[in-house]
Amino acid sequence: MRNLRSILVFHPALWGLVVLQSLVIVAWIAIDPRISFSLTRVFDPAITLGVCLLVAATAYGFQASRWPVIAERTRVMATGILFLVLSFTGVRFLNYLSMSLALPWADNMLDSWDRMFGIDWHAYASWLSQYPDILPYLEQCYILAAVSIPFIFMVLVALGRAERAKEFATLLYIGVFVTVCIAGFFPAEGAMVRYMDSQLPAGTFGPKGGVFFVEALRTVRESKEVVLSFAALPGLASFPSFHTVISLLIVYACRDNIVTLLLAAVGAGAILVATPVYGGHYFIDVVAGILLAVVLAAAYAAVKNANLSAPTFVVTHSTR
Repeated sequence: MRNLRSILVFHPALWGLVVLQSLVIVAWIAIDPRISFSLTRVFDPAITLGVCLLVAATAYGFQASRWPVIAERTRVMATGILFLVLSFTGVRFLNYLSMSLALPWADNMLDSWDRMFGIDWHAYASWLSQYPDILPYLEQCYILAAVSIPFIFMVLVALGRAERAKEFATLLYIGVFVTVCIAGFFPAEGAMVRYMDSQLPAGTFGPKGGVFFVEALRTVRESKEVVLSFAALPGLASFPSFHTVISLLIVYACRDNIVTLLLAAVGAGAILVATPVYGGHYFIDVVAGILLAVVLAAAYAAVKNANLSAPTFVVTHSTR
């Protein structure tokens, strides 16, 4: 019989964190009278989860067939997508719940940290606006960063890199979970709102560039009733920048092949260039995202190496 970790694909502790996350959300909704829950668009994730469960169960049954490798990779893919949908949906709810606390705006603090390091956000945005031909590509890289996560996971599994795919998904989930937990203490409207002026007018980077989340953030902070639903809603985390975490972890996941590594590095570079303007992030958000990604990757590698080097004890029974 396969062990539990093999069946679950990811470590049971990681699934436990998803369960704990769900319990916190349920308790929060029950306690806070401002918060309610709607089943709007529930069929989108429900169908995805149902298909993943069906495919995973079917593939598990075919592992003793003539195509065990294909069946195993299919099972890992389906289970992985199921995990990503469950975990990231819960994190999004936590993001909105934490922002509903309406803690003091952190824009002044974050901007002061930029200036402490000698970083001029307005100068950077003004410089980038001088290259309108590349702006659409930067915007698309920023938008596609999060969308690419399940596809990168599936490609890694399909290429026989299941362990690398599991590492990628694990680091991303822990990364977004930590990001949301920290970001709740640093709500910010962002640098684009702060620095829009006659030299950098609204719409320089498109109608939503750097401000796409602001209306939702203000609403969740000011509304007397906050309704959580499965509708597509923007992320509200500013510090640290999760897009920065995504970009670096994509590169880290592609480190085994020089071609994929270079392609990932180019894409990650475009995301990092775009993040301050299209995400409305202060540069300190990006710096914090880099540090978070590095710490997570190093911690994961350390734990993995410790497990691999742990001694194995064999108990033998002697007879007299």
